[in-house]
Amino acid sequence: MPPLGRGARFVLLVVLVLVVNEGLRLFLRLDVLERLYALGLAVLLWAFINGRFLFAYYHALRATWLTRRLPEARPYTDEDRLLVLAPHPDDETLAAAGQVLAAKEAGAAVKVVWLTLGDGFELAAPRPGPEGLRELAKIRMEEAKKATQILGLGDEDRIFLGYPDQGLLRLFLTHYYLPFESPHTKLRRVSYPGCFREGAPYTGKDLEADLKAVLDAFRPTRVLVPSPLDAHPDHQAAAYFAMRILAERGETDRLRYYIVHGGYEYPLPKGLHPRLPLYPAPRGRHLPWEKRLLREEHIERKLAAVRAHASQLGRIGRFMLAFVRTNELESPLPVPARLLPSEVEGPY
Repeated sequence: MPPLGRGARFVLLVVLVLVVNEGLRLFLRLDVLERLYALGLAVLLWAFINGRFLFAYYHALRATWLTRRLPEARPYTDEDRLLVLAPHPDDETLAAAGQVLAAKEAGAAVKVVWLTLGDGFELAAPRPGPEGLRELAKIRMEEAKKATQILGLGDEDRIFLGYPDQGLLRLFLTHYYLPFESPHTKLRRVSYPGCFREGAPYTGKDLEADLKAVLDAFRPTRVLVPSPLDAHPDHQAAAYFAMRILAERGETDRLRYYIVHGGYEYPLPKGLHPRLPLYPAPRGRHLPWEKRLLREEHIERKLAAVRAHASQLGRIGRFMLAFVRTNELESPLPVPARLLPSEVEGPY
């Protein structure tokens, strides 16, 4: 969804307060049995989302059933060159930490490219306002370095492009030539030290030129990108840019797709469940998924890499930890070979 302005956020806060107040009033008007019934439903919902009590067995059986027949992805070799495109710092860890570890162990070259520095996540900013969000970008850059260091990558394996968080779809659709101003940081160009091309305007043309330069220099045999079915607009835009560039080169067969924001509280249960398999996201239920199994050591290092993104853990920690599972998933197709009517929708 597009970023909300301050006025809209204030209205949402007022509505939330009114809803909570009205809900409390209604709860207090219930008799004892009705209150117990309402509390019981709330506990059941909490247990379902977090995999507690009998729901732990339900989630284990369901995830195992959904992944049992998925084929295993092709192993990496020392001739491979893996490029991971991450819209934000942490996506590389959630979706591909195991892939990076497997590729490095096989002797393959690996490089991670972050399209943004996550400078639009206001809830994680050290202080409110544009300056606080610019500071957050620098924090998240350092966290990405720590996470990928745990995965065995060095400075030469990391590229930060520094384009606007929650603005990539605008760059693709309406600001391909005209510079975009981030409503969060008030920046109109790449302004963070250590980025690939500091000073580049926030345009789709410049972002595309940077990606082409990376591809020319690295020459990857495998490019891991978000699926356009991912619910986050930045992830959709990352897919669109990558698909267009690789299609121009006749190299779409090198693309593999992942989903982080998969809809319906994906992945369930929330929190750390390292013994459960990761099942296909509801938004990608008809994709031809392949699974890549993770060894115990890989799971432990992925968990450590997730925890390196400390600025995010306080806000969405249970969501992030839910990706630490026994496998990771990738699809050779961006969308199903045959789309159902329910899957035809706009970018939002």
